Amino acid sequence: MPTPTTIENPAAPRIRQLMPDGFLRTIAERTGCTQRATLSGVVNYEQTSSKYWPAVEQLARETNPDGFAEWQAAQLQPVAAGA
Repeated sequence: MPTPTTIENPAAPRIRQLMPDGFLRTIAERTGCTQRATLSGVVNYEQTSSKYWPAVEQLARETNPDGFAEWQAAQLQPVAAGA
């Protein structure tokens, strides 16, 4: 059974919604990644297996702790059939 994600659960917030203005620059500085397209893809497609994902989660947690907690909780909830 696949792990539920926010893509499968449209009621959950997207990680992108939790990002502040200038988030690509911040994540790039923290990770040393110079490819903004890569970082954008990690955030927009919620690529949790990316080596950059911990920096994305950290920034989301710092920027919007309540929204991040809601996003994180949605990752653990099964998605109802037909939702």
